Parts: sequence; C-alpha cells; structure tokens
Amino acid sequence: MSADLTLQTFEIASVVWRESFEALLVVGILLTWSARAAPATRGRATSWILAGAGAGLALALMLALIVSRASDILEGDGEDILQMIMAAFAAVLMLRMVFWMRAMERGQTGDLANRAVRHAKTGNWLGLATLAALAVAREGAETVVFLFGLMASSQGWQAGFVVAAGLSGFVLASISFWAFKAGSKLISRTVLSRVSEVLLLILGSGLTMLVVDKVISLGILSPMTEPLWDSSRLLNDGSGFGAFLAGLVGYRARPELLPLLSIGFYWMIASLAYAPPLPGKAPA
Repeated sequence: MSADLTLQTFEIASVVWRESFEALLVVGILLTWSARAAPATRGRATSWILAGAGAGLALALMLALIVSRASDILEGDGEDILQMIMAAFAAVLMLRMVFWMRAMERGQTGDLANRAVRHAKTGNWLGLATLAALAVAREGAETVVFLFGLMASSQGWQAGFVVAAGLSGFVLASISFWAFKAGSKLISRTVLSRVSEVLLLILGSGLTMLVVDKVISLGILSPMTEPLWDSSRLLNDGSGFGAFLAGLVGYRARPELLPLLSIGFYWMIASLAYAPPLPGKAPA
C-alpha cells in the first residue's frame, strides 16, 4: 500500500472512529437513563431514541450531499476556495473539540443524562427523539466537514475506498463502545479521550498546513520568504514516510516563513487546552 493510500485510510478511519464512538456513547446514555427513569416505557423510549438517531443520520447525509454537489458544480479557483474553507473550518472545529473535551474532564457531564431522565419521566418522547437526532446530526456533520476537509489534500479519492475505510472506522468505534460499556480497564474513558485528542490535534495540524498551501497557491498571501532550509536528504516530503508525515501533520522539507508561522501558531493555540486552570477559578 502506498504512503498516500495508507495516510488516507488512517485519516478516514480515525475521523469515523472518533465521531461514531461519540454518537454511540450519546445514544447509549439516552437509552440507559431513560430506561432507569421509566422502566415501564423502556420499549417506547428506545423506539423514539432510535428514530431520532436515524433522523440525525439522515440530516448528516443531506449535508454531505449538498457539499458534494457544491464541489462538483464549482470549477478551477472556486473549487480550491471551497476546499480551503472546508479544510480551515475542519481544523478550527478539531481545535474547538479538544478544548471542549478538556473542559468536560474538569467539569460535570451529567446534563445529557438529566435531560433524558426528565423527558422519560414526563413522557416527552419527541423531546427524547430530538436529543438523539441533534446529537447524531452534530457528530455526523462534524464527520462530513472533517472528511471533506481531508479530501481537499488529495485528488485520488474513490467512493468505494472512502466507504470501506469509513466502515472500518465504524467497526473500531463499535468495538471501542462495547469495551467501554463492558468496563475494560484498557479502554477507559480517559484513555479514549486522550487518543481522540491526539488524533484531532494531529489531523488539525495537517489541515492547517493544507490551508496555508491553498492560500499561497491562490495568491491570497505570499510565502514571505524563500525556503529557509532543505531537509529532503534526511526526509523527503514527496515520497515514503516523509509524504505520510506531510499529509498527516504538515511536515515540509523546504518550508517558507508563512507556513512555519502558521503551524507554530496552531500548536501554540492547541497547547492552551492543556494549560492549568487559573488560580482560584472553579471548574466550569
């Protein structure tokens, strides 16, 4: 398998794994707490939650279709601009998710369960279904944005390959969810959160460099300098492992000043998610 194909498989599977696991976790919380709150109506609650999850998935598929059609209609610079916007949005969204995950670790995360209990006790089935729909639609929309942002970095994507890689990511998510529910110490919530955060930051780094490359190629900004050094003899970013790192984290063998400043700024912002809370400030 070529380095480019390996990278594509890893990126797609990683994104689908992370988002699918989060969606399964939300649906699992809704099913568990609604059943505890109203055992007599467990079957009805389950039906509404699953229906809501299906509606959320349909909304995500509609978004994918809209973005795909927009990409097909645009040509030349228009398509490049759309790809740049999607990649930038995906990189920002990945950073935001890492900050959110870190905040959740410091605070309380029971709000979803509380709402599920409230809806189940009052028989608000539409509200329960809406919770599931919004949760799945959000994760699905993030998946669409991430995948289209990643696809901007390659012209060799094939629908069958994307589906196969996505299915492998979903299978991994299902296994992860089962292990998590089974109480496996090897796959605790903390471990999964750390793995998710690292994957998101790495993929966001590669997308940031992709956006910078698009900005330069479209003539929006100049690279500011000639290449500052050339490490091609040590690790060529055009083939092999160097090409894999180039697509994954944004490695460049001959970087100019603008890409270096951009990637440095990205990792500086990312590091703030791991900064200790301010003294005397209570968790959110």
